[in-house]
Amino acid sequence: MNDHNLKPVTAAELVELEDFLLSGRAARHAMDLDMLDGFFAALAVGPESLQPEQWLPLVWGPEREPAPEFDSIDEMHHVLSLMVRYKRLVESVLHGDPESYLPLFARCSFAGWEEEREAVGNWAKGFLIGIEPVRETWQPLFEEDTEFAAIAPVFMLAGLDGERDIDEERWLQCRDAAADSVRSLCRFWSPFRGKTGKSGSSSMGEASGR
Repeated sequence: MNDHNLKPVTAAELVELEDFLLSGRAARHAMDLDMLDGFFAALAVGPESLQPEQWLPLVWGPEREPAPEFDSIDEMHHVLSLMVRYKRLVESVLHGDPESYLPLFARCSFAGWEEEREAVGNWAKGFLIGIEPVRETWQPLFEEDTEFAAIAPVFMLAGLDGERDIDEERWLQCRDAAADSVRSLCRFWSPFRGKTGKSGSSSMGEASGR
């Protein structure tokens, strides 16, 4: 493995990755950085790990979307390396020091309410997309009322609970509960993760800018 792929992704590199995801060269429905952050959090806390060939197509959007357009093979490898390193950073925090975990939106500032609400909603949608490929493995959690309560705020933030127009007070409660939801899910699945879980430690503060 290239040693470079083991280095934590930096704030500047996250900006670079976000620029590509939002460019016209990525698929129209490709994930943005907030969605990618939620997606990687779900992959990190879940009971089953996925290989890049399993999760990468989900980043680019539905199957009918065209493939991203890279200027060169080198650029393709660079963008994919940034994703892998970002995924490893999220994993290292959630497996090594989950109490320090914060979603990307909680480490950013926003120009206004609508911008923040969109970012938080995209993060939640990304998290739920991360569950879909292994939903059958996640099923025990959905069958336990107490455990399902841990993920309920994520469904509400994504607007997938049947209450798309929750009031501001309820929305703020769910937003503030998101990090605890991820930590609770990480604890719930930890005994089942076995050899797929990897311990590590890193600081999300190294990559908290936009």
